[in-house]
Amino acid sequence: MQPFGTRLCEQILNLCGIGLLLIALVIGLGVLMHLMGWSQLLEFDASYTLIGRSITFNTLMGLQILLFTYAMMVAAAPVLWLDRHVRVDVLHARLPARGRLIIDLIGHLFFGIPFLVLLLLPAYRFAERAYMTGERSTDGGLIDIYIIKAALPIGMTLFLAVLILLTARHTWCLMTGRRSHAA
Repeated sequence: MQPFGTRLCEQILNLCGIGLLLIALVIGLGVLMHLMGWSQLLEFDASYTLIGRSITFNTLMGLQILLFTYAMMVAAAPVLWLDRHVRVDVLHARLPARGRLIIDLIGHLFFGIPFLVLLLLPAYRFAERAYMTGERSTDGGLIDIYIIKAALPIGMTLFLAVLILLTARHTWCLMTGRRSHAA
C-alpha cells in the first residue's frame, strides 16, 4: 500500500491532468464559436463568480489561462515530492544515495527555500491587489482576475512546504544513515 503522501500527490496530479483535458474542451469550444461567428455563447440573468453575466469568446480565453495556471502551479509541488522532476545535474545520477541527498539538501537550503521565501510576499500582494481593486478583464473576459493571480502564492506556498518537508527528510536520512524513500 502506498503512503498517504504519495496517494495524495497522485490524486492532485490526476486533477491537474483533468484540468489540462478541460483546456482542450475550452479550446474546442472557442474554435467552434469562431467558426460559427459567435462572440457570445451564453448569457445569464445573474452574475456568477469568474464569468460574470455571459460566456464569451474572451471568457473562454481567460478560462484557458486559469486552467493552465492552476494545473502548472499546483502540480509543481507533488512532482517534486514524488521526485518526478527533470534533473539537469549530470553529477547527481553518478553519485551514491548519500551524495544525491547532500546535493538535494544544498539545493533546497541555499536556492529553493530562499528563492520562494523572497518571492512569496510579493506574490501574495500581487493577488491581493487584484482582489482589492476588483481587477477584471477589459475585453469582456473573466471578471475575477484575482482568482488567476492567486495561483502564484498558492503554488509557491505548496512548493515551499514540500521543500521544507524534503529538507527535513533529507537531513533525517543523512543523520540516521537511512535511505530516502518515496513519500
